[in-house]
Amino acid sequence: MKRILLFLLLTALAAGCRRPVLEDGNWNPRVREALEQLIATCGKDAPGYEPACKPYAVFDYDNTTIINDIAQTLLVYQIENLSFAFAPEDFRSVLTVGLEGWDTVYPGGVTPQGLVDDLVRDYAELYPLREDPAAFRALDAYKDFRAKLWYLSYNSGDAHPGSEFSCVWIATLLDGMDEAKVTSLTRESVNHWMEEPQMYRQDWTSPDGKVSVRVPKGLTLTPEMKGLYKALRDNGFDVYICSASVEAVVEAMACDPAYGIGLDPENVFGIRLRPTPDGTVHAVADSSYAQPYREGKVRCILENIAPGHNGRGPVLVAGDSNGDYAMLTSFKDLKVGLIVNCHGSGGIGGLTAAAAGKTPDVRLRGRETPLYVVQGRDPSEPGFIPDWESVPVPLLPEGSE
Repeated sequence: MKRILLFLLLTALAAGCRRPVLEDGNWNPRVREALEQLIATCGKDAPGYEPACKPYAVFDYDNTTIINDIAQTLLVYQIENLSFAFAPEDFRSVLTVGLEGWDTVYPGGVTPQGLVDDLVRDYAELYPLREDPAAFRALDAYKDFRAKLWYLSYNSGDAHPGSEFSCVWIATLLDGMDEAKVTSLTRESVNHWMEEPQMYRQDWTSPDGKVSVRVPKGLTLTPEMKGLYKALRDNGFDVYICSASVEAVVEAMACDPAYGIGLDPENVFGIRLRPTPDGTVHAVADSSYAQPYREGKVRCILENIAPGHNGRGPVLVAGDSNGDYAMLTSFKDLKVGLIVNCHGSGGIGGLTAAAAGKTPDVRLRGRETPLYVVQGRDPSEPGFIPDWESVPVPLLPEGSE
């Protein structure tokens, strides 16, 4: 009897000392409970777990896995440092890959044709000074260049509604770089933005007043997300990224253990470009692949991930925007849909509002429908907060970084 009591006591003590499934952090308590329950009911210690057919999770990358957008912040970094691999005489052909609607009138009265003309002129003036940032940043040509290039990138998909064109076009600014250069430049950008104390937005206006844009700066990977990726893998889940950013750009951060995730490249799916004979970037989509843009994320999962799991869908999907709405709502095997609250509208806005208004019951066992939970964040910290609501991204004036 004494031995039994001692065994029970030691078991209780061990249970009391056992580390939580998710490390302490600023999780919304309801999100944390749902995730831990998911791991308990589907992970390697759960009855019926199949090592040969692991449950799996799919994460969006931009503003879900990380705070901010890796492709957009890379473009800002390129612009602010003139980090381009093409000469001025090649710039027009780079900018115009796939562009249509040359006479489309954008707000401010500008057209794609006019923007390209101005950008080619600006770049020719700035190019000789590309090794002297202080010199080129003082010029009106630079202020014109950065505002109009960002504006053209933001509006590049207007002639291709509903397609991934704008996600592909942003890669035009990587033209002439091989994969090693894209990787190193992306890591330069990530390291630079991770040194910023917060994520913020900044307005750029062209000197002629025709274009004014708001650009995102700063980037971080929260300890909570690092911990979630690790907890899932430690507990027998496979983990994938499905992103509408260029695949090589996402891999540069997500596959480097130094940043805290360290996924295999085979587990990262992003916008994939058509291979070129010399291995350099050319912004043309690979038509043989289901590009993970909006509904394409569902096709990408079904064609590239589900076959390795006996055709089953993910049990966890995490996203933040209407680009993730389809994959958050299309899989019958889904147990938990994790929404990072970025104040989205449309479908993701409705799903967020409905999830935030649900009862606190987060038990998953026996549920016929997936449980959606919402995680709040504060970009000015930057990080998660223990709530479903988020703090808006601050707007900082020029020179206040």
